[in-house]
Amino acid sequence: MSAVPAGEGSVMPPGRRRRRVLLANVSLANGGLERQLLLLARNLPPAWEARLWTLEGGAYEAEVREAGIVWRCRPRRRRFDPSPALDLTRAIRSWGPDVVHAWHWMPAAAAVPACRALRVPLIDGSIRMGSVPRSCGRPRRSIMRWATLVVANSRAGLNAWQVGSDRGRVIYNAFDAKRLLGAAPAVPWQVAGRLTAVMAARMDDPQKDYPAVLEAARQLERDTPGSWRLLLVGNGAERTPLAVSARQLVEAGAVTFHDAGREAIPAIRSAQAGVLMTDPAVRAEGCSNAIMEYMACGLPVVCADTGGSAELVRDGREGYVIPAHDASALAACLSHLAAHPGLRARMGASGRARIDTEFSVGRMVADYVRVYDEAIIRGGRTVR
Repeated sequence: MSAVPAGEGSVMPPGRRRRRVLLANVSLANGGLERQLLLLARNLPPAWEARLWTLEGGAYEAEVREAGIVWRCRPRRRRFDPSPALDLTRAIRSWGPDVVHAWHWMPAAAAVPACRALRVPLIDGSIRMGSVPRSCGRPRRSIMRWATLVVANSRAGLNAWQVGSDRGRVIYNAFDAKRLLGAAPAVPWQVAGRLTAVMAARMDDPQKDYPAVLEAARQLERDTPGSWRLLLVGNGAERTPLAVSARQLVEAGAVTFHDAGREAIPAIRSAQAGVLMTDPAVRAEGCSNAIMEYMACGLPVVCADTGGSAELVRDGREGYVIPAHDASALAACLSHLAAHPGLRARMGASGRARIDTEFSVGRMVADYVRVYDEAIIRGGRTVR
């Protein structure tokens, strides 16, 4: 058995068994959810041990192995293959975790029978967005009813799913400050006298409102030509169509596309403002990792008022929260920030301080440990 590296917390008392949490997810892909899962697994206090169970591997496999975390992966052989669910049941039965924490509704559903039979508390942590998706809403509600506690990464998420305070808990995502070490800007701070605003988001997700951002870029270039650059960081199936639609802006230097790979921090640090526009008709944001990255880098943020974004950005303090799809409001806020460098600095400093205190890894880990202890007690077990 591999031990989890010691995180924050007290030294393990002699003779006491470490408490066990099984973290179950679909994959270890390169995503914000997987980043948060790994942060938790690597930083649990010495009194806890984590193991991972997933249906698929992914970009974070190497980091899981380097951290010495025990990991089981049981891929599906076909779409309706029951063997992964049976394997998860065997994992729960053989290891005997004190609590199972499912990060996606599929492993949550697979874990319900074993958790019920073995009286193992189940945490449903599948609420990662600020709205209910169009598909799978009804079965997911049924799964949540079997969970001991339901955890969301935003208040908006709990409200959207109508999970009450009796069982619902909010644990915000965390930003790992180690990511800032040695992350020098990838491109110059000033490009031909232009100020840079960055939007870091996938380009294969219709939730991300790139059309509104490009329209704001057109307005800025029309009203104050040569003064702004929109740096669009990401990749995906829609990147080529977006680049085609923005061809004139790219040629004018008003828009730059940049594929940052797995780490967007160097590109974000090249900017003076962060942008996140989201289409709530597709999905509302939960606790946005991109917004936390902007704030950690000291950037004022302009974001659409969807889901949990306003729980991160307090309007007028860390930036501006504007109506969804409102390209004119986005352009106006960026113009105002360009004209007031002192305001940019104050908002950026407020965001950085808020990340350091309210969205730290230590805070997130402590919150999860409290929820695990609560779930164990609710399940009729003793917190050892």
